[in-house]
Amino acid sequence: MSIELDLWYTLDAENNTIPCTLHQWGQMYHTIEGQQRRKVAFDDIGEIQVSTVFLGLDHNHFGGRPLLFETMVFNGNGNDIYCERYSTWKEAEEGHKTALEWVNNGCPDEEE
Repeated sequence: MSIELDLWYTLDAENNTIPCTLHQWGQMYHTIEGQQRRKVAFDDIGEIQVSTVFLGLDHNHFGGRPLLFETMVFNGNGNDIYCERYSTWKEAEEGHKTALEWVNNGCPDEEE
């Protein structure tokens, strides 16, 4: 059984993504330091939460640039109402700002 080595990623000191082993990736999820390191940004806006994190697992199932970061918006009931994914830390920071603007504009086009 072969395992794809470009499936898991970790971050270097400058927040660049680098391929890693499953064990290295797991350290980001099983240590407090790793969990804190994965947070790109988090904001509460009333009852709404905007969260952007480093996933470290490629969510681009169709090829191309790996999608390793994710911004999600959760409503007051804890349901996700927005999700976008990115390849770099910088894109994730910009995506978080875009999600904040979306929330501040009343979550237009949100399906009830």
